[in-house]
Amino acid sequence: MTIPAEVRRKFYALRALAGVLTVFAGAIFILRLHDFGLHLLAILAIFVGLWIVRRSNVSVWLARGQVVREWSFTEKCKGVGRVWWALTAASLAACVVFYLAMYVDLLHGGKEVWPVYAFAVSALTLAVTFGYVIMRIFP
Repeated sequence: MTIPAEVRRKFYALRALAGVLTVFAGAIFILRLHDFGLHLLAILAIFVGLWIVRRSNVSVWLARGQVVREWSFTEKCKGVGRVWWALTAASLAACVVFYLAMYVDLLHGGKEVWPVYAFAVSALTLAVTFGYVIMRIFP
């Protein structure tokens, strides 16, 4: 079964938009290391990009006529796997620990830079693992 040209254009346009959002989010993480507000916007852009990719897949599925069975949250949570849940929980715990390390460093004058880098890496890891879990749960 062929996909109509209109759906194909929508699919590629949505994928390109998601790619642009991801590139800008990565640039924000690299270029603005100490700007927490922009990092939050970058994480939001990553999540929006993941959602856009999911929507582009849904448009293709609808064009092909694939019927999705009834959705159940508990069945979808079982499909994620324990490893991804553990990685998400560990990266969330790392974000909390490194945020507290940044706070303690700020109270002592803010002379260390390693908590900022560690928090940025843990936040990026949290965004990736949580994005995967969300994409597996919500079609």
